[in-house]
Amino acid sequence: MLTEDKNNLKAAKKRVQRYHHGPVGQVLHRFLDHHGAAPQDFSLTELEQLWLQAAEQDPAIGLHLFSHFTRQDWHVLVYLSTYAATLKESLDCWVRYASLASSGDKVSCVREGELAGVEINMDAPAALERFLVEHYMTMALTQLSESCDQQTLPVRACFRHARPPYWSQYTKLFGENLVFSAPANQLWFEPATLALSIQSRNSRLFDVICSELDRRLAQQQRFGGIAGKLAELAREQMLHGETPALEPLAAALHQTPRTVRRRLQEQGLTFRQLLDTVRAELDNYLELQGLSRAQIAEQLGYSDTPAYLNARKRWAG
Repeated sequence: MLTEDKNNLKAAKKRVQRYHHGPVGQVLHRFLDHHGAAPQDFSLTELEQLWLQAAEQDPAIGLHLFSHFTRQDWHVLVYLSTYAATLKESLDCWVRYASLASSGDKVSCVREGELAGVEINMDAPAALERFLVEHYMTMALTQLSESCDQQTLPVRACFRHARPPYWSQYTKLFGENLVFSAPANQLWFEPATLALSIQSRNSRLFDVICSELDRRLAQQQRFGGIAGKLAELAREQMLHGETPALEPLAAALHQTPRTVRRRLQEQGLTFRQLLDTVRAELDNYLELQGLSRAQIAEQLGYSDTPAYLNARKRWAG
């Protein structure tokens, strides 16, 4: 509510958009522009439409998009994978810091006997999930192969989507053991593959980047109790272009605004302080996605860039 958070914010946007991953939309837009099919209205939040439009030019665009990435398009996690000591350490970083790369995806470790790997879960429609899983897995394996200076294939690759018409292209990237319509999206590796050394490993750069990412991860996870639940709801609203207010957030938790204020005070917080912390964490998150200051200001609900920059000074203070 405005009496709680006087930050010169815009009214909540009427249209709810799905936020997604920084440079992916930009590269898709470049791809479409190269084929003379770039959309006039482009938003990073409307990736599903971009993927579908790109698939009209290349049905296997999910497998091919990473080849259109320049080093400037790489997320910091891609760079981090090139500085890890082994393939396993690189995959562990993907699991640990995945939430900094995307608000809707979760990457976890899986084990089965001597085999180990990663599982990707995402909150997305089926068509968008297929494109993104293809892209993520291709990006990971391409980068790991280049970093290890030899092709690194999983012993088994599982996909939740049905076998696509171009499935034969999967074998070059993921090997011969492919499972479609599987319960989960997974990449499985043998111990010898996980132990492969990264040729470009750099322990000093690896530690520096991990230290910064750990700091940002701590910001994202700092709240507990009712403050944590409020922060999670506020974060989701901001990522969807909405401005959080105390009354509807309290109602979503089946609490009165008065009770929420009291319980926040018990944790040494005000509602404004909580929102400032969430915005500071999202500021870091959106910056990692490659958004400009103006784009971040709009995403966080500020009426203009100067208002956002003034608030940013307050967060830093």
